[in-house]
Amino acid sequence: MYRTVPQLDSVISQLATSFPQLCTKVQLPEPSVQGRPVFALRLRGGPGGNRRGVLFVGGTHARELMNPDALVELAVDLVTSYLNGTPVVYGGRTWTALDVKLVLESLDVWIVPCANPDGRHRVLTVDDMWRGNLRDNPGTPCDGVDLNRNADFVWGVTEGQTSCNPCSEVFAGSGAFSEPETRNIKHLLDTRHIHSFADVHSFSELVLYPWGHAHSQTDDPAQRFTGLPTGTCAPIGTPGYREYITPRDQLRFTTVAQRVVEAIAAVRGRTYTPQTGRALYATTGTQSDYVFSRHIANPALHKTYGFTLETGPRVETVEDSFHPRDPTLIKRDAKAGVLALAQQSVCAFDLIGVRLLGRQTEVDAVRRVRDEQLATTESGREWIALIERVELPVAALLLADERLAGRAAALIERAGKLVADEKLAVTDEDADQGLALLAELGERAGAKDEQVRVDLKAVSTALDRARRVPSAEVVRELMERGPSSK
Repeated sequence: MYRTVPQLDSVISQLATSFPQLCTKVQLPEPSVQGRPVFALRLRGGPGGNRRGVLFVGGTHARELMNPDALVELAVDLVTSYLNGTPVVYGGRTWTALDVKLVLESLDVWIVPCANPDGRHRVLTVDDMWRGNLRDNPGTPCDGVDLNRNADFVWGVTEGQTSCNPCSEVFAGSGAFSEPETRNIKHLLDTRHIHSFADVHSFSELVLYPWGHAHSQTDDPAQRFTGLPTGTCAPIGTPGYREYITPRDQLRFTTVAQRVVEAIAAVRGRTYTPQTGRALYATTGTQSDYVFSRHIANPALHKTYGFTLETGPRVETVEDSFHPRDPTLIKRDAKAGVLALAQQSVCAFDLIGVRLLGRQTEVDAVRRVRDEQLATTESGREWIALIERVELPVAALLLADERLAGRAAALIERAGKLVADEKLAVTDEDADQGLALLAELGERAGAKDEQVRVDLKAVSTALDRARRVPSAEVVRELMERGPSSK
């Protein structure tokens, strides 16, 4: 029923061999503790190499058998759709061929189906409830490190479900990234531009996002994990400690998690809950928290949004909850959730920059205005949320229509120059060209989605007000006046 480690490896080998124009198999730098190779699969369609990526990891906890199978099956589904021009259908949720094309031609989709091959082999042959890897913990009769407590994020702080006891199944290991299996995931994060990450686990029907070690707050930036001690083998020592997250990032996490939940619900009506990791129970050293923490600990690194999916419900026995007799329906839910997350990672601006302008200069300039100015006010964040709502339908139109894409590229190029020089004003020609494009986008994308039409109309209204106004004043206006303001 469940694939062995060699069978999982065989699937990605067959994809890479049969469809080298779309699939690349990569052996990660370090073998597992027992010497097994660990592989990743990259899916990339169309031209352009400087892309944002998404990374999906399965099998971190060995006994959660169905998620590695779901990830390789998702890869097969995406390849089939892309090459044949057919939709991906999971129950009541459909991704059109154009949806899939947009994902694969905008992103590098990285999949590590089985991060912990030693553990999976043990579950399939010896102990079906094994959780960790197969590290021999010196001086004890116990084996195994919990790979989802081993990352360099508040490592070794025994908050909640984390332990320094080598005989605990939530043992954090001898040090942060002490295990080759976790270092392999870090390697991908270090060497690829990963925008979104999901560690796919079981069970409980949850979509989790940071933080896991403490409850979140948006008011006090001084409460940062960078000021917490690590390796203490004791709980966080600050009473009432709450971890800071920016309002912009909190909005992004809650919005994307809700869209993932909605995609899963459309498959067969299952209700997944979006929440912080801490709302489940306290943890430290988890992969999804580490992924998001990297740019905070080291501002030179790019930001990666980290999620954890907990697939499937709790049923009568824990064993059947982790690896049910027939996981078919749960795997569909999981694939829908992962694909929805990939879709939410598509950026229309990146699509224009990479494919049409051949550079990111202007796109990066616009993005800096978003992150450094608009994100700091409630009205500005409303504009960001609006753009993220319309991004997917607009990106799909641009991918399918080169004429529209060319017009959009010219406007992005002009916008980049405007925000780079605050004294430059929006000309009547700028406004007229933008309004004409927005009208066509609204007519075509808005015909399928009334909210898109309303949102694009709000952008048109703001653009019309911006005529002959210096770009710095336009940005200030957006920061003070949201889309719904009259």
